[in-house]
Amino acid sequence: MTTVLIVCAVSAVLMVFTYTLGMYLESAGSTEHPTGGGDGFTVVFVVPCLNEERVIAATLRHLPDGPVLVVDDGSDDGTADAVRRLADPRVRLLRREPPDARQGKGHALNHAMRHLLESRPAFRRSADRVLVCLMDADGRLDAGSLDKVLPYFADPRVGAVQMGVRIGNRTQSLLTRMQDMEFVVYTRIFQRTRSRIGSAGLGGNGQVMRLSALLDLGDAPWSRSLTEDLDLGVRMVLSGWRTACVPDATVHQQGLVGLRALVRQRARWFQGHLQALRLVPPVVGRASGRVAVDLLNVLLSPLLIFVGSFMTLSLVASLVGVTFSSVAREQLFQPVPIVSWYMLTFGAAFLLGPLYARAGGDMGWVRGLGYGHLFIVYNLVWLVAAWRGLWRAARGRRAWLKTERLADPSPGPA
Repeated sequence: MTTVLIVCAVSAVLMVFTYTLGMYLESAGSTEHPTGGGDGFTVVFVVPCLNEERVIAATLRHLPDGPVLVVDDGSDDGTADAVRRLADPRVRLLRREPPDARQGKGHALNHAMRHLLESRPAFRRSADRVLVCLMDADGRLDAGSLDKVLPYFADPRVGAVQMGVRIGNRTQSLLTRMQDMEFVVYTRIFQRTRSRIGSAGLGGNGQVMRLSALLDLGDAPWSRSLTEDLDLGVRMVLSGWRTACVPDATVHQQGLVGLRALVRQRARWFQGHLQALRLVPPVVGRASGRVAVDLLNVLLSPLLIFVGSFMTLSLVASLVGVTFSSVAREQLFQPVPIVSWYMLTFGAAFLLGPLYARAGGDMGWVRGLGYGHLFIVYNLVWLVAAWRGLWRAARGRRAWLKTERLADPSPGPA
C-alpha cells in the first residue's frame, strides 16, 4: 500500500512539473498585442476598503482621471475621514453600516454595483463601453498601465482583463521578495498562456471588467465566496466571455512582512478555492477543449496541494528513519538517489529563477537561480495554509480574514 501511495504521489508531482513546463514553453513565445484602439471607454474605479486609513489616501491620489467610488464596508477607524479630507470631486464615498456591512468583499462590491447603476442609469444603456476597474486599498497603478489594458476591450468578446501584480515592498525582506516572485511567476507563465486560451484568472487588485459582462452574471455578479475574484472569472468564462492578462500593465501592492500573517492570508485563499469546487460540475457540463482543461486544473489544484503535503511528511518520516538505520543511510547517500531527489525537488528552480530575474529586471540570473531554490522552500507555506483552510472550512468558519496594512511610506501625489 505504501508503495502505491509513493508511486501516486511521485506521478502527481511529475504531472504538475510537466504541466508547468508546457505552460512555460508556451508562454516563452512572443506576446500578442491587440491591434484595436482603446478609445471611447468610460472607466470607473471601485475601491472596496475596511479599516484602510493608512493607505487609502495615497491609493486615490495615484488613480488616473475618472470617477472613483470608495466602498467603506463598515470601517471603525479613520478611513472615511481620510477619503473626505482629499476633497477630490472625482471621488464618491459610499458608506456601509452594520448589520449590512462586513458581510464579505463580494457583498460590498454588489452593493457598489447597484449604487452605480442607480446613480448613473446611462451606464446600463452603454454597458459595453463602461469598464469597472477594481483596486485594492493599497494598490498603485504604474503610469500608462491602464492605456495598455484598454485596447484589449476593442475585441467585443473580452469581458475582463487582469493586470500583472507586483509587491511594492519586495526589497524589504526575503519574505516579501518571495511573494513578489510568486506573483511574477504566476503571471509570466500561467497567466500569459491562459490569456491565449481566453481564460486568464482574475485576482482582485488591478482587474478591469466590462460592465455588460458583469451584468450577464446578474445584478449581483460577485459571490459571497472568500475568493470572489476566482469565482467571478470562472463564471464569466462559462458565460461565453474571454478573459485576458496584460503582464506589462502593472499594479503594485503591499507584501506581508510576517510569516503568520502570510499563512493566515493564504489559508483564506485556500478556503475560497475549496468553496469554488462547486463550479466543477458547470465547467464539465458547459466548457470544452483547452478551456475546460484549464479551468479544471485551477479548480482542482487544492487536491494537488494535499498530495504535496503528504509527500513532505513522507520525506520527513524517511529522514527520521534513516537516522536509526545504517543500512538505509548507506543506500540513501549515493550519487543517484541524491541527484534524483535534488532534481525532483528543485528542478523547477532552473526555470523559475532565471524567469524571475528577466521579468523583475533588478538582478542577474545567478541571483535569480538562488531565489528559485528559495522559492521552492517558500511554497511550503501553502501546505500549512491548506490544512488551516481545511480546518476552518470543517468548523464552518467563513469570516473574511482581514489583511493588515503597513503605513504608506510615500503618500504624496502621483
